[in-house]
Amino acid sequence: MVLFGCMLVACGRDLSDDPIPFVPFPDLPVNLSFPEYQSLAIDGGVKEINNIGVRGVIVYRKDKSTYYAIERNCSFRPNEACATVNVHVSNLYLTDPCCGSNFSFEGVPTGGAAWRPLRKYRTELNGNVLTISSEAVN
Repeated sequence: MVLFGCMLVACGRDLSDDPIPFVPFPDLPVNLSFPEYQSLAIDGGVKEINNIGVRGVIVYRKDKSTYYAIERNCSFRPNEACATVNVHVSNLYLTDPCCGSNFSFEGVPTGGAAWRPLRKYRTELNGNVLTISSEAVN
């Protein structure tokens, strides 16, 4: 019985990996009417913005009034050089090819080694301007 309990512990997830880094940034206003943000004009649209956060953010439009800004730094062993989340080629989910983890567009782990959600930044929509702030909302 003791051996069985030890086997369960050994096979569990490693919950002791590094804390997720944080790099504050000034509010970023994104004018959604600009051509470079055309992909965010439809529900399910995504856009990578690489000049904010730790490794950049992925902006996802859930519907016309709900946008998510998700940190691209993977939550599993986040200090490894390759711990970067990308939009999967199918455009159906996010993936980190380094650790093999997958995430929903809300940053929730759906498979692989990651057990923590991705950092989600506050967004605010005012007309055609979406403002992304470094304030974490999860």
